[in-house]
Amino acid sequence: MKNLKKGLFTLSFTFVMVMALGVVNVNAQEYNLMDEMSNLMAGNPLEINVGDTLTYGDEEWVGRNGRLNVTSGTLTITYNDGGTPGMTVITDDMVNFTVDGITVVNPDKRFIVQADLSSVYPDVIIPINLTVNEGAQLYVNGRLAMPSGANSVLVNNGTVNVSEAGTMELRDRANIYQGDGELLVFGKLAMYGNSGSNINDHTIKLYAPGVVYSAFDIVDNIVVGNMSSEYIQFSLIEAEDKSYESTSDNVGLQEFSYAYTVISEQIKDFPEVPVTPEEDTTTEEGTSTENVENPETSDGIALFLGLTIVGFAGVALTYRRLHN
Repeated sequence: MKNLKKGLFTLSFTFVMVMALGVVNVNAQEYNLMDEMSNLMAGNPLEINVGDTLTYGDEEWVGRNGRLNVTSGTLTITYNDGGTPGMTVITDDMVNFTVDGITVVNPDKRFIVQADLSSVYPDVIIPINLTVNEGAQLYVNGRLAMPSGANSVLVNNGTVNVSEAGTMELRDRANIYQGDGELLVFGKLAMYGNSGSNINDHTIKLYAPGVVYSAFDIVDNIVVGNMSSEYIQFSLIEAEDKSYESTSDNVGLQEFSYAYTVISEQIKDFPEVPVTPEEDTTTEEGTSTENVENPETSDGIALFLGLTIVGFAGVALTYRRLHN
């Protein structure tokens, strides 16, 4: 009897919490890249959904603790077989990562957009095309690099958001950046070489305290993202420090010819807010009205209590039937 009551209480509590907090994804899949290679090479796409993981070797590539994490929608992986491998890189083969929804480059993680398979296939590196579809978002909260040695490209038809803690590097190769989506930079964006990387055909929306580093002058393509007001004005200026430490050890520290950042300046005094004396909230009967509940809070509590009552009512009915 005691175990039965304990079981019924657990059932009731689970019901209430599920109703109040939402349903947890219980269908998460665990994929291994090498196990999926035959399917990928046969032309079958692999869809990574929220909660799924993709590992290669001992490392989690996609997942909560991976280089990338799908927080909404899907990340679709396809493979294009280009034929004969080259000396060190399969130049004609290509892996495509396509974002539909929201995918995040995880904090403190590095994602160089190429697949190094040298631990299985000696000297084989496969380029990755990273595509952000229209309406989708890629958040760079870690370190993202488009390498010059591979033919990978970043196709942004949605939104790429480089967070304050994030960095994105476009290495020295033309047409490495494509698409007509928004590029928002709160962190650091570094563009190597004079090839232009095709970024000079696009607009960079730069927010304080972000910095854009470039080997060529990109000032005409940068707009200030922060909204100025009658009190605060945000302006684009040339940064004093033009040195940038790459996410790759073999690239290292480089002094760029150009660097731009955003500063703020108060252009008008803020109006003084008059201090209003506290009103006496005591009624004629001497009852204070200070602790009147916020209607929205009360509604939320009432909803939760209602769910709890429903849950326990169901348990009570079950319990009664078990003893009739």
